[in-house]
Amino acid sequence: MKYTKEEALKRINQRAKVIRRRHQRKVTNVLATFASFCLITLFSVIGAFSGSEVSGNQIEYGAFILSAGNSLYMLIAVLGFVLGVCTTLLVLFYKRKKYRF
Repeated sequence: MKYTKEEALKRINQRAKVIRRRHQRKVTNVLATFASFCLITLFSVIGAFSGSEVSGNQIEYGAFILSAGNSLYMLIAVLGFVLGVCTTLLVLFYKRKKYRF
């Protein structure tokens, strides 16, 4: 036998760490690419819906993008985003808690 049992187990653990790092790197790259795509899409949609007719009397940033009647939609969107972030954080918390034991 080339290795003792302890050395073999140590090598297996080292290889497992390398494989996990590669997998995490791939997942991170995919998520970063998807987030970039979503950002570009968001800017494109905002640009398409905002139009080029900006009046000079609007003093707040972003006031030309949404009309006054769309405030409820923005509130729902912000609440949905916050709910998604909270759900993600809860899932990560419970996932880490599960693997600690």
